[in-house]
Amino acid sequence: MKKIISEIKSLLGLILIVLFLKETVVELYIVPTTSMERNILKGDMLVGSRFAYGMKLPQKIWVPFTAISIPTFLPDYRFPAFKRVERGDVVVFEYPRDIVYKYVKRCIGIAGDRIRIEDRKVYVNGAISELPDGGQFLSSSYSEKDIIDQDIFLGAKGDNSGVSGNKDQYPEIIIPKKGDSFLLDKSMDWQLVIPILLYEGNKVELIYKETKFAFTNESPRDIFRRTGDRSIFKAYVPTDGATLINPWSPMFKKEYIQHLYINGTSITDIDSYEVQQDYFWMMGDNRDNSEDSRYWGFVPESHILGQPVITWFSINLDSYAPRISRIGKIPN
Repeated sequence: MKKIISEIKSLLGLILIVLFLKETVVELYIVPTTSMERNILKGDMLVGSRFAYGMKLPQKIWVPFTAISIPTFLPDYRFPAFKRVERGDVVVFEYPRDIVYKYVKRCIGIAGDRIRIEDRKVYVNGAISELPDGGQFLSSSYSEKDIIDQDIFLGAKGDNSGVSGNKDQYPEIIIPKKGDSFLLDKSMDWQLVIPILLYEGNKVELIYKETKFAFTNESPRDIFRRTGDRSIFKAYVPTDGATLINPWSPMFKKEYIQHLYINGTSITDIDSYEVQQDYFWMMGDNRDNSEDSRYWGFVPESHILGQPVITWFSINLDSYAPRISRIGKIPN
């Protein structure tokens, strides 16, 4: 019996070591969507390097193919990077609205860049960002300027002051960089500022009369997509008994800004906020079928995980037939 227990302990220790290495050095994951086709296919199984952009100590160790995690109690620390994220890089990162998901997109803009989209052409600092080799549009036409999509990033707010545009027509936006400063007053763009405050570890609350809501960047829609648990919606405004609210919620209006509290301090007692990290604008190569920064905004540096290095296997997720020809492909 002692021998069996000893072997079980050794096996568990080995499993933890492997999982720790997976969270710090390499990443093995399967691409769940078609947003990067034709360069990266749905069903491609990739090996990702976690040390290219600076390996960070994991706060949790995720059990593969589940949403189960084990806290590590390690300090929040990132090792020096071998390189910076550059325009054109294919990057693996934690999905901003549900970090259980690992997304892979192409970096179109880095901190400080000015991004705009006209007739589905992407402009970075005034110059056209060419569609990468292998990139594609599924449609021969694009959405006109008079078509308004309220689901895009910084889209229509409760007071109708949001961005007017769509995935093919997006007004110019500047990607936040470390050291930028935002005024915290009634004129601030809360859909832009509150997510940044949250990404950088601040507690943001709406305390109005007898009601208190905590802001979160986690989307109930995305959590439901992953778990299938409809009860998650009950925690969010406008349901009875809700305690959470998203920065992009249409119920939040400009007159509520004065009732915001940041780390327990009223926003009326805070003049400004200085950004603590760089941010990035990510888009899929399959432009007409990619949920990317056009819909959920910037990717903070803290969410960057690494780069995909090679396709070690691939399977057609519709027929479950292996795609042998994909083995060894290097993501473009």
